[in-house]
Amino acid sequence: MHSDDEPDFQRAATTLLQRAVHAGDALIQHWAHLHDRALITSGHAQEYGTQFLLRANGIELCPLRAPESLDERRASVGLPPIAVALNTVRRRYTSMPRAESTLADAFPEAA
Repeated sequence: MHSDDEPDFQRAATTLLQRAVHAGDALIQHWAHLHDRALITSGHAQEYGTQFLLRANGIELCPLRAPESLDERRASVGLPPIAVALNTVRRRYTSMPRAESTLADAFPEAA
């Protein structure tokens, strides 16, 4: 998840984790997080809305593909609606220092 400086490794790990999900050895939610992270790291829009940025003025989603169908994609991998996820993240991070970083760096399982 945190090997942003090694995108090839991150993509390979995503493929391996997807195989583990299909074999019943890993959770699809973990794959969705890693898949989104690999997409963002390689300059593409994320699919499942798991990657956020902590900004001075609050939390914002990293670029997102087809936002109008986001909740459907999230449901397909067992993630809650984005409004629920954003509320949870905002409650957890309102007291954090305002330094800009990715949310996954600070608290990977919340994204």
